[in-house]
Amino acid sequence: MVMSIERCTQQKFFLLLGVLAVLVWGCKPCNSCDDPKLVKVPAVDPSPPAFHWEMSQTVSHSNGTVTSTISIVPGGTTIVNSTAADSVTTTVYLAANDPESGVQCIYIQGGFGLTCMNSDSMVIAIDGILKSQSQCVDLTTCCLKDLRIAVEDLGSSIHCPDGRTLSSGGVGLTGIIVNCKGMQDTVNLTVQF
Repeated sequence: MVMSIERCTQQKFFLLLGVLAVLVWGCKPCNSCDDPKLVKVPAVDPSPPAFHWEMSQTVSHSNGTVTSTISIVPGGTTIVNSTAADSVTTTVYLAANDPESGVQCIYIQGGFGLTCMNSDSMVIAIDGILKSQSQCVDLTTCCLKDLRIAVEDLGSSIHCPDGRTLSSGGVGLTGIIVNCKGMQDTVNLTVQF
């Protein structure tokens, strides 16, 4: 009987040892940032994320076809031109990148202003505020290297009342990008129509 208890205890010990071996060598650490889209958030990073603006235009042609282009706005550019026609849809993107700390949030807000003229050359000014947008991730140990937000159909704000035509107009955008260490940068872009 004593031999049977001792043998049973040995079997349990080896079973427990086998389970521990599987747990130790068979599992990936739970806090691993091995996904190529993630970065491990460091203890210190005093630099803000990098950014760039992108602008896309989709044109609906009278024959039913649609063409689309997208381009990166060159660094340092704060004013770009677009077309305010019913057949053109202009979308602006703000993309942020931080390979050291990751990007936690992008906020974007803005406003528009335009002047409209009637047939008697009487001018009226119209302005307004765009709906604010944000995109944030709730990550702490690992964070996304890249994050992007879109402000769609900017031209929808640039419309004159009936009987008037657009003389000039634009949309001003302000973006705030924040990395996962809390460092932020504020960036601006004006789209002229």
